[in-house]
Amino acid sequence: MVHAVRMPMMGNTMETGLLVGWRVDEGDEITDGTVLAEVESEKASTDIEASQDGSLARVDVEEGEEVPPGTVLGVVLGPDESLEDAPEPRSRVDTEADAEAGAGDSGGAETEPATEPATGGGENTTSASEAGGEKPRAAPGARELADEHGVDLDAVEGTGPEGAILRADVSDHLGGVDDDEGGATSTQGFTSPSTRRLARELGVTIGEIDGSGIGGRVTESDVRAAAGAVKPVSRNGVRPTAGETSDTTASTDMTDPARLGVTVTEERPLSGMRRTIADRMARSAKQAPHVTLNRDVTVERAFETAEELGNEAGAAVGFTDLLVGAAVRALDASPEFNAWFEDETVRHVAERNVAVAVDTENGLVTPVIRSADDRTLRDIAAERQRLTDAVLDGTHGMDDLQGGTFTITNLGMFGVDSFDPIINPPQVAILGVGRVRERDGTRTCTLSLSFDHRVVDGADAARFLETLTEGVEAPSLVVADRSAGQSDREREEPAAEAGGETIAAAVRRDVEARANEIAATHGWPVPEFDVRINGGRPEVTLDAAENASPAAMKRLAYAACRESTYADTITDLRDPEIEVLSA
Repeated sequence: MVHAVRMPMMGNTMETGLLVGWRVDEGDEITDGTVLAEVESEKASTDIEASQDGSLARVDVEEGEEVPPGTVLGVVLGPDESLEDAPEPRSRVDTEADAEAGAGDSGGAETEPATEPATGGGENTTSASEAGGEKPRAAPGARELADEHGVDLDAVEGTGPEGAILRADVSDHLGGVDDDEGGATSTQGFTSPSTRRLARELGVTIGEIDGSGIGGRVTESDVRAAAGAVKPVSRNGVRPTAGETSDTTASTDMTDPARLGVTVTEERPLSGMRRTIADRMARSAKQAPHVTLNRDVTVERAFETAEELGNEAGAAVGFTDLLVGAAVRALDASPEFNAWFEDETVRHVAERNVAVAVDTENGLVTPVIRSADDRTLRDIAAERQRLTDAVLDGTHGMDDLQGGTFTITNLGMFGVDSFDPIINPPQVAILGVGRVRERDGTRTCTLSLSFDHRVVDGADAARFLETLTEGVEAPSLVVADRSAGQSDREREEPAAEAGGETIAAAVRRDVEARANEIAATHGWPVPEFDVRINGGRPEVTLDAAENASPAAMKRLAYAACRESTYADTITDLRDPEIEVLSA
């Protein structure tokens, strides 16, 4: 069987993929599992592996080119196979089915039946659909536009590879109507989203432009030249009049190196990932009215708690993990921040999927700690470390980057005191973390909460930031939440105080009962408790069992106090003074 090496569909929103490079040369012998090429999408990169023994008989797409998903990059032939049975170079398959089946497949080598290749060109695709009883081959954008206007795709003549119907074909069939592109149509093949966006902004019709890119592709420079966005200045300082020729517009503008007398050492287009970051951030800054609230918080106890947890065997909990826990606690209290906003609709999400930004060579990546509300701090730390290692190594998958409902980004390690982070759409808020600094002998940092004012108000954000600060400055609250979980179990009310039982004795009995419940789920021994309530902050003393970790016992005490029935009635019982007596 002939194997076509195609650009894989890596994500439902993928429009193009970049061929980073071939790992074998044309004509090389290969075996099943050999890495043929590396490709990159807007969010991730992956390797394409061979699915049979044979040779790379044909290379269609060169390194550095961008093509839509489903495009044939090359062909692998087995013994006694011929290129006559291979699909046309750069031909495409309808990737809509791939997207529906689930994006993220890393494989791109696909078996082709050994039949005559489809005759494409400008042939109408109805014959193919009638012969196979299937719907016409069409790009997802073409189907979307056809559905919007009630167009029967069987009546549309396709101009794409193998007669595939492009969005421009549907637009031409409608008489040039293309709502998504503001009237801009093109029969010159693929045009990047950023180029189409620029054409809309400058009021240029892409179909009327002669493209200077590969295969006649229209580039951003072509669009600017057609729009005359920046008219050139002649050597005598006179701009050409409207009636004069503008042939030099494409090569001369306000950034023309020759005219400005500067030397360009390198010219490099944005990669797929970097371009996606640029597009998303620009769209977010333009569409979402950002408001940022700043608050200085004391982090002394947070670092001490992280160090205590880190000293516990097998636990590697850091300050960032406590921040994630504090964010989950704030999202529980203000669920309107755990949402997506798109298409003028707010969608509240049940899971607390917290993304933590990671700086990589290719740009900022935000892997997602899924269901952080169902994880202990130890689990959060382990998952964050796994995700960080994966994105730094380039081994992460699409699932690692999708589904985030709230983002934390930290520039403190770069010495930044505070900044206004840009929301990662479709999320509605993001938390920026500044550097830790000493102030009056106490460590502090600035938390910056940016939020989408279309979805939430300033007072909502202030309350969210208050709850978040409470968790950072009193980390025992977070430790208790993440140790005991967010169980909705029904509890029996403690027995009525009788026989002159003191409030302290009733609280001790209840805290000890909660400790038994929590210890049973973690396999911890239960120490003996003593609770003192003298009008100030409650004091809890416990005798650690033999061979018990003091840090674990302290966590147990925090969790038990947090879960106590009296937590809402006894001041500061959620954050008591705890002393552990060694056995």
